[in-house]
Amino acid sequence: FQCASPEVATARKAIQAKDFPKAQASLEKALAAEPNNCEALLMLGDVKQQLNDVAGAVDAWKKARACPGIKADQSDLLSKKLYNIWVGQYNAGISKFNDYFSSKSEGNLDAAATNLRLALDVKPEFTDPLSLLGQVLEAKGDTNTAITTYTQWWDAEKTGFELLQNKGVVLGTERGAAIKILGTPTAQKVDTSESTVLHRDKFDVGGRDLYVFSAKEASAKDAVVEGWTYNPPTTITEDEKWRIRSLTLTPIKALAYIAFSRGDKSRAFDLASLSIKLKPSDPELVPMRTQLLQDLGKSDEALQELKALTQREPKNVMYRLQYASLLASLGRSEAAITEFKAVLEMEAKNETALYNLGAEYKNLASAKQREESEKANKDRKYKPSDVAWMGDLQTSARYFETLRQGVKYRDDLIVMEQLANIYEVRRDKQQLTAIIAEFEALEQRYADNADYWRILEGIYARQEMLDKMKRAQQKAESIK
Repeated sequence: FQCASPEVATARKAIQAKDFPKAQASLEKALAAEPNNCEALLMLGDVKQQLNDVAGAVDAWKKARACPGIKADQSDLLSKKLYNIWVGQYNAGISKFNDYFSSKSEGNLDAAATNLRLALDVKPEFTDPLSLLGQVLEAKGDTNTAITTYTQWWDAEKTGFELLQNKGVVLGTERGAAIKILGTPTAQKVDTSESTVLHRDKFDVGGRDLYVFSAKEASAKDAVVEGWTYNPPTTITEDEKWRIRSLTLTPIKALAYIAFSRGDKSRAFDLASLSIKLKPSDPELVPMRTQLLQDLGKSDEALQELKALTQREPKNVMYRLQYASLLASLGRSEAAITEFKAVLEMEAKNETALYNLGAEYKNLASAKQREESEKANKDRKYKPSDVAWMGDLQTSARYFETLRQGVKYRDDLIVMEQLANIYEVRRDKQQLTAIIAEFEALEQRYADNADYWRILEGIYARQEMLDKMKRAQQKAESIK
């Protein structure tokens, strides 16, 4: 640095005496005379930090780093100081956002936003705070600014994602496969914890540096890619280039959900597709994308994609449920039943599969009953048979009864109504009497529920229990 001015010398003595306000005044006086006094700027940043003026410290250090006479080692030192501030502000933002969920205090959201914006000001090269800031803004109800923030994250990360995707590397790719694609790393680092091995590999991709970060759990055969830094800017230190980054697709997912909620189905579909393409192992947006394919008139495409997913991951319950549900929605009951049964082979008490099997067998019974009725209408000599569809109703009842063994559906009105209807059609007086008694035992719980009374009104009417029917009717009408 240049020779110290009298004010800088005074500030140094004040710092030694821990008189930081006096040191600040002297340094500001020195900088008024010499705005590019690198030593004064560096010292002022240190003093501001001691006075808990984080924003002031950041401003002074950034100006010091931009000084014409700054040396490389001094610039690195300043970068490390700024990095430490970045870590503190980013972690504080995370903490305040987490506090919001327990306190529901808007003050925590405001504090989180302040911390995250300061982190972005300190290290604009690091995009990590943008994802969380977008979530904070959504929680504050500022969706439009959240969209801008999420988009800013994608604009910064897009080049790296697209480069690697075009080469066949995505989030979740095994490290071994990534190395085969990208070539031998030019440098490597390994960190080990109790149950995880973290790999940091540096590659030369077209003359630009690429740092890929992978993690291997104890039970895994190979590490999987969790993030990367592509073509890092010269403004960050070598240590910062090697900083492990676990990339999140939260901004892309959030943009998809926002577009969906606003009715922009094409935009939501494109974003959901992008998220799945960037991390095929993440199934979160598969249901939304499947629904959007149907809404956009592409049910066949959705069906083929889900079929391919179940073939690729036959033990994936979620994919199997989505495939079965789509088959059911397209009226392919028998195929849907096969898939729902496959789910029960993996999870015997899966409630979604149990409910849908009950519903699909009931639908099958209804279809078979109609067929028999139509045959009889066309041919007066034809004697309709109820053997097949009565058997389907019995099977339907068995699945609904199994579903009711769990706490969640024990007193579920829809499931109980389905069973009551089946018992009525099958003329199972004993079971029907029992389910009616169970309905009546729930009166206190559902006294203010109009649906409860309307269900009972229908059952009583069909069973010619007229007094009870009238009471249920009056109860339903009295509830607005």
